[in-house]
Amino acid sequence: MKPHHFLCLYLGSVAFSFGEEGHWAFEPLNRPDGESVDQFIEQELRAANLEPSPPAQPHRLLRRIFLDLTGLPPTPEESTEFAEDPSPERFEAIVDDLLSRPQYGERWGRHWLDLARYADSNGLHEDSDRPHAWRYRDYVIASFNADKPYGQFLREQLAGDEIAPTNPEAWIATGFCRNGPSNEENIASNELELYKLDQLDDILATTSQVFLGQTIQCARCHDHKTEPFTATDYYQMLAVFAPTVPAYVPFKNQQLSTPTLIPPRPRAKNKLSKEPHIRALTNGSEKPEVTRVLLRGNPQTPGEIVAPGVPEVLSHFAAEFAGGSRTALADWIASPENPLTWRVMANRVWQYHFGHGLVDTPSNLGESGSRPTHPELLDWLACELRDNGGRLKPLHKRIVLSRTYQQDSVFRESAARTDPENRKLWRYPPHRLQAEVIRDGILAASGNLNLKMGGPGIKPRVPPEILDQSKRNGWPKIEQESPQHWRRSVYVYLKRQLPMPMLTLFDAPDATLSCAVRFSSTTPTQALALLNDEFVNKQARYLALRAMAEDPGNAVRSMMERVWAQPVSADQLAGAEAFVAERLASRQSQKDARKLALADLAVVLFNSSQFVYVD
Repeated sequence: MKPHHFLCLYLGSVAFSFGEEGHWAFEPLNRPDGESVDQFIEQELRAANLEPSPPAQPHRLLRRIFLDLTGLPPTPEESTEFAEDPSPERFEAIVDDLLSRPQYGERWGRHWLDLARYADSNGLHEDSDRPHAWRYRDYVIASFNADKPYGQFLREQLAGDEIAPTNPEAWIATGFCRNGPSNEENIASNELELYKLDQLDDILATTSQVFLGQTIQCARCHDHKTEPFTATDYYQMLAVFAPTVPAYVPFKNQQLSTPTLIPPRPRAKNKLSKEPHIRALTNGSEKPEVTRVLLRGNPQTPGEIVAPGVPEVLSHFAAEFAGGSRTALADWIASPENPLTWRVMANRVWQYHFGHGLVDTPSNLGESGSRPTHPELLDWLACELRDNGGRLKPLHKRIVLSRTYQQDSVFRESAARTDPENRKLWRYPPHRLQAEVIRDGILAASGNLNLKMGGPGIKPRVPPEILDQSKRNGWPKIEQESPQHWRRSVYVYLKRQLPMPMLTLFDAPDATLSCAVRFSSTTPTQALALLNDEFVNKQARYLALRAMAEDPGNAVRSMMERVWAQPVSADQLAGAEAFVAERLASRQSQKDARKLALADLAVVLFNSSQFVYVD
């Protein structure tokens, strides 16, 4: 039994009673009257006697949209061009350009990988490598760049092997179901049944949270205590996945061979693991799988037999399980009639643009989750997504071209007295950059960012003292990093028991469970890392050399503009030059004193709020 199952047991002894009117998230999805994001936001502001903030300054807006859509800052040249023509037409053209760049898929694909609990190793005790798991990561990035319809995207991940059995990409997509931690090679024969149930529970939990925004997994041991899901509902949905087994699918020159099934065997090594293959999921024996309700979740106390199905409370839009069960489930989730699917994804898109969703619990739209701050806006966005064929790029444009998104982020005390948490969105909410964006931004500023896409994950330098503490991690000891290590952080090899320290420090998830909202901590160790980390200091020296070579007379200003991606005021410039002069005086006896003094400034700039936050 997993820890979250024990949590469910303590939520109360009285089963949830579904109200007569039903829960808001289960209600049919009908388009509210309205033509724009601003219409819904400003209506709420007027009702609270609040005014929206004025438009953000062009340089601030440009940095915001670049980091938002691509995870990379604009260059000084791009900032200058926009400052010369900050018209709405020019901004829209920039948005179109950013959405067409391959870096868009890397940025928004990383959001999905959080949800899909993607990693390059198995985790648990052995934490053995998954040498070809990266194919799923590349599939996700390519799907976002192609603006693949969301319905197709989710159908491939749940049932790609059934839907398109000759398409390698469809098999790769089913890696969604296998991304969770696993330990097949070390399971004793008397533990296989429970192990398989735990693996199926991981698939069911991730599917229900990511696509439906529901916590159906809490009904594994008993009827859900806060939601209208029974144990029978749980096991009917589990029956959809019960016939599946892990699949080893040979993959050569983009051609699939006949899949080789590898069901878990006690303490058996996979001898084929070093060959190129797709880590996939498929159906096992042709013999029908019998699924029973397990009383208290215990395999030793089986109850009634159940067939594949969906929760009773959601059965008012039909699911037909005549053919492949996973295809039927995927079709049901992707149906235009399913209100949860489109509300959940529209809320996620809003969340990643503003730092928080219209519903604060994006993977829980149930009774125990938060209620939407702007329910009509959420439904309008969901209808926009659904009715545009499930394509995300038009939805991005709808949001980022709004006055709400483009408003200033400056704090206003008068508005804060009425709405201290900015729930009405009277200003753009400033928030800290994610770990990957911070690392990528440092590389972009230094001029060392390697934009090579795809392929096996990279293993940048990890402090040797960390490697010495874990003899089985398989991470190479690297004295000096090179350009091959300076690719975007989405390509960093994600080893569950040895995550990159810098990324972990800035709250990258551990990939054990689906992550809907990252923590955003503020700790002294973050500042200390940005001041003392070898990677940061090395890139600071590269930035100093770059500035000295490009504009020797204005190296300080050049560095500040590259790191902050915005104009520098006279006071800021004077303070920075005074700092460099002081550091230069203290380093006069050293070789390359000016370079080192400028590098000291670069380290300070990387540690500044102007760099680490977006506003």
